[in-house]
Amino acid sequence: MAPAYNKTIHLVGAQRSNHPWGIENRLIPAFESIGCRVLSTDFRQQRAELPQLLNQAADLVLVCKGDNIPPALIRSTPCLTALWYAENVGTPEAVDEPTQARRRELAFNVAAFDFVFTHDQANIEIYRGLGARRVSWLPCVAVNPEVQRKLQVAKKYDVVFVGSPTPYRQRQLSELRARGVRVEAPNLWDPAELNRVFNESRIVLNVHLSEIPNTETRVGEVLGAGSFLLSERLSSSDLLQEGETYASWPSGDVDALAQKIRYFLTHEKEREAIAARGHAYAHQHLTFRRLVTALLEQIDFNHLKRIWPSYGLGILFNSTGEPTLRLDDYYGAVDRALAQPPTS
Repeated sequence: MAPAYNKTIHLVGAQRSNHPWGIENRLIPAFESIGCRVLSTDFRQQRAELPQLLNQAADLVLVCKGDNIPPALIRSTPCLTALWYAENVGTPEAVDEPTQARRRELAFNVAAFDFVFTHDQANIEIYRGLGARRVSWLPCVAVNPEVQRKLQVAKKYDVVFVGSPTPYRQRQLSELRARGVRVEAPNLWDPAELNRVFNESRIVLNVHLSEIPNTETRVGEVLGAGSFLLSERLSSSDLLQEGETYASWPSGDVDALAQKIRYFLTHEKEREAIAARGHAYAHQHLTFRRLVTALLEQIDFNHLKRIWPSYGLGILFNSTGEPTLRLDDYYGAVDRALAQPPTS
């Protein structure tokens, strides 16, 4: 069978810095599985080489997070660019200092990308307000079937949570334990070990980093393992059907959480039926292969971007008066100039 795509994808992320658990390390084989060639750059370890590396021939430069990559460098690449930012930046109604800091980080270069993807459908307007062009929702909840899978192991734990110990999470777990609920919180980062612990758990919790709603990658890892997911309300409400593939509790309501835990620990048949439906749905609809396919389907590879080289036309400028090699930016500047009322 011919490959679905024949594109060269230059993936720029923290795949070396965050090996083996960084999401970039799941994207590379997923792109390759649909017929793409992948160039790989770790922008943290290879930052000094970025001007040369970003000029490699490719159909798309896909940047994961990309904090502090200069916008002029992004604009100078000879192919289309896309940013996939999988960090919580809050919502129009809710923001705190960490999410405000990420907005400042985004504002530095988000307008330089041709396409922008956010992992959270609730914050698309935030991206637009920061200058993002062509912003879309692309959830980072995904399953690697070779890693996130059902194992034939016995259940050892009633309730498990695995994640960074932020103050909000620590407070939630402490209050939960004070109500007599035992919660295991192992410090695990290896994907295979994590999958085994999830398989050995009757209930796996998804607690947000803070009071700000989110939709974490953990959701896919738990469902992929075939375990029962009990999560705070997800910010991307269209991702999963509550009560069908997972269960939830109102964010911050520890009494409601304790009640849900006790209910599902004593209703094994209902709990395992939900877990089985979540497992089947994730492996059918939420694989990394489907994720990268959805990303490419939203990229207009016919998008007019560059004259390369443009020097035959002289130096082109964008609407802010900066030199540019982008033909669309140049035409945008011309259109903007023509739209200005004549001066007397």
